[in-house]
Amino acid sequence: MTAARRQAVILAVCAVVAGAARADEADRAASVDWRKPWIQLHDARAAAARSDEYAWRLFVAVNWPADPAARSADPRAPLGADRPVVWETWQNTGEIFLDDGSDPGPWLARAPAPSVADPRRFETFSLKDLPQTRHIVHGRMMPLLDPTSSARRLTEVRMNRDAYEYIRAHELYNLDGQLKTLAQRHPPQFPFGSTEIKARWRPIRPEQRSRYYSLQLHLSDGTTRWYGLTALHIVTKDLPNWFWATFEQVDNPSLPDGDGWQLPSSDRFACGSVRTDCNRAPADIGLEATVWQYYRLRGTLTRFVDAAGTALRLANSELEAGMQPTSSCMTCHARASIGLLKAAPARLPVFASGTDPANRRGYLGQPQPGWFEGIGAYDETRARFAPLDFVWSLSKAQPKREAR
Repeated sequence: MTAARRQAVILAVCAVVAGAARADEADRAASVDWRKPWIQLHDARAAAARSDEYAWRLFVAVNWPADPAARSADPRAPLGADRPVVWETWQNTGEIFLDDGSDPGPWLARAPAPSVADPRRFETFSLKDLPQTRHIVHGRMMPLLDPTSSARRLTEVRMNRDAYEYIRAHELYNLDGQLKTLAQRHPPQFPFGSTEIKARWRPIRPEQRSRYYSLQLHLSDGTTRWYGLTALHIVTKDLPNWFWATFEQVDNPSLPDGDGWQLPSSDRFACGSVRTDCNRAPADIGLEATVWQYYRLRGTLTRFVDAAGTALRLANSELEAGMQPTSSCMTCHARASIGLLKAAPARLPVFASGTDPANRRGYLGQPQPGWFEGIGAYDETRARFAPLDFVWSLSKAQPKREAR
């Protein structure tokens, strides 16, 4: 081998070694910190590079038993302790978007005592619509007096302090404030670390509690009922387009009134990279001997499309029932908006096929500029929409009513 050839080989080997060292360094830089699992991480590198492990890290942190006085995790309590978890101490959308559009007030120093009678916890019929609402009882149409007890599923949405205080600071809690962002051409940009949780519950039998995170509700007729957590979306502003993860209780596919899992799960942390739909919970992160061992990561999203430009999909059978094959959390939430259509407040529709439950289709792939057509050029015959930084819950805002 000539000297020149030998030198070239040495340089090539050095380059490989240096490249491997850089890769190892990058891998270490993107590692997920498990040293204090009760503390919620906000780590963009880990979220992007180790998305499935990062999702489980968030899952453990937000489901850690809470200290209600501090509205944060109690590190002295073990995971799975029988008490409300961290995200249950956050503000829910019923407490943020009030019927009169008024300021919901500062973040409370102490979480309110859990009130199962509070109708604002869950997304049900509003109290003003209740007198007109009917349901069938023994073959007769009867007034619906308690929407909670009549619902087959209960849904709630909660936000952490970062998101809540941003909404207050920019008056996004009412329709008037959101329209100002449109007029001023300053679409919202939530701060790094903002977090939103969407949870779904269903009635369960007391003997099923060993497999569910559960809560007991006192209903208006004086009875009590157990509910089990079936689904949990975790969304954090740890990446520019947010970080998206969804979890389900392992028995969901066998629910008699369920939708089944129509998209395969993907969990490289629990399963490895060969087959990511193993339907297992990860080991050695503290889930064993707790109800959380019965929950599964269905997948994560950090991009709209893959390297080939194919639209990425992610669905939860409880929260995206009826539209799983065409579900993308990121693309759907990219359409969260406020606009004017013929001078009246308007929102972009959620579904690509209307609201018919039998024919729901979602939006997939990269957001289209045409969705917001006309923004910045006032014309009452055209729609003008401003994006709301992926936060669909802002659509719950009501017009501000003047105090009498």
